[in-house]
Amino acid sequence: MIKVKEWFEYLCFYCLKVICLFLPEVVIKFILKIIVVIVKFTIYSRQKLMIKNLYLSFPEKNSKEILKIANRVWYNIGLTFVLAFKYINNPKKILLKTKFVNKTNLKELCDNTIIFTAHIGNWEILAQRLVLEGYKIAAIVRELRNKIVNREVTKLREKLGGKVFYPHQLSSIINWLKNGGILYILPDQHIAEGSLRVDFLGRKAFTTPIITILNKRLKSKIIPMFCIMEGGKYSIYIEKPYLPKYSGDLKKDLEYNTLYMNKIIENYIRNYPDQWMWLHKRWKEK
Repeated sequence: MIKVKEWFEYLCFYCLKVICLFLPEVVIKFILKIIVVIVKFTIYSRQKLMIKNLYLSFPEKNSKEILKIANRVWYNIGLTFVLAFKYINNPKKILLKTKFVNKTNLKELCDNTIIFTAHIGNWEILAQRLVLEGYKIAAIVRELRNKIVNREVTKLREKLGGKVFYPHQLSSIINWLKNGGILYILPDQHIAEGSLRVDFLGRKAFTTPIITILNKRLKSKIIPMFCIMEGGKYSIYIEKPYLPKYSGDLKKDLEYNTLYMNKIIENYIRNYPDQWMWLHKRWKEK
């Protein structure tokens, strides 16, 4: 049975959708700045968590610098979602507002490839831009607790031709890669089950080794890719393929390669700290 809370959350989602579809972008950004102030104090526990995470990750920064980053994070996260709503319903905007910085590396993208990125910049728009380029993209995402909202978000993500998988659909994910699909993974969030505790921004964090496991089993190519806001548009950075190292010791191999990929993500976070999702409980102990 659907609870009243779920219907209320869906109503909020629907209102957001209408606002994003029908209001000009400049108006949406103005409204977002007001909403951010309200949300920041409504869920102040997340603000405190974010500031704590920033202090621990950037001990060289002073309080003023940390607070400035934290305030920008709220706005940038909101902007990520509202622009994803708006642009997916107007694909020409995606083409207009994104650019490949090193497009020559795009030729490395082929069948049976894993793209790994992070919750930085606009990861939603990155996936959709690749779909518009003609690539067969499927993203692994977490299922939202609200089933109604989850259904609507999935429709949105698949609207332009992409596909969504959930982490438990491992056999379908493997078949997707075997059949020439491209897998889109964001391994920068806390996942305890089946994960390894490796360094991430100076602290141990549970991180999934699924990318290395799939590479070892299927020989999938691994390409790091990030979509960063720069000057009012999104720059898509395509790194050269990452080649995992294998020594014969599976545990050490999983730890080494997972840590190395964390360091690639970490580099972008350090360069663009106000575009990463610091309010997530990334360093939980369990």
